[in-house]
Amino acid sequence: MKKAKAKGNVKRNVKANAKENAKAKVTYAPFEVADYLDSEEAIAEYLSLAARDENPGVLLKALGDVAKARGMAEVAKASGLGRESLYKTLAPGAKPRFETIATIMRAMNVGFSVESRLPVRAKKARKLKAA
Repeated sequence: MKKAKAKGNVKRNVKANAKENAKAKVTYAPFEVADYLDSEEAIAEYLSLAARDENPGVLLKALGDVAKARGMAEVAKASGLGRESLYKTLAPGAKPRFETIATIMRAMNVGFSVESRLPVRAKKARKLKAA
């Protein structure tokens, strides 16, 4: 009888703890990519992956993250844009000119690189004709 009573108390305690845990509000700090862009290699890889996405908004978001990591005011000053203009340029849904994006990238000391999406075929070696 004691075992059954003890078992019943354990079940009630488990249920009470579950109710308390359900009521407890869990909050998380927002994830900020800029906190992890702490090296030139990380920044280059992050921007390279963003540039491969078909959605141009992904690259704009990535440029904004890098600008935050480097300091918006410093990037704005180096690019010749106002801080507010930089925020507007890199905002979701913005449609900045290529020239503006290139200027911002130069200010952040990063650049574009182009690669073929087609597989590279080995070329046959040509024989040189004797003159």
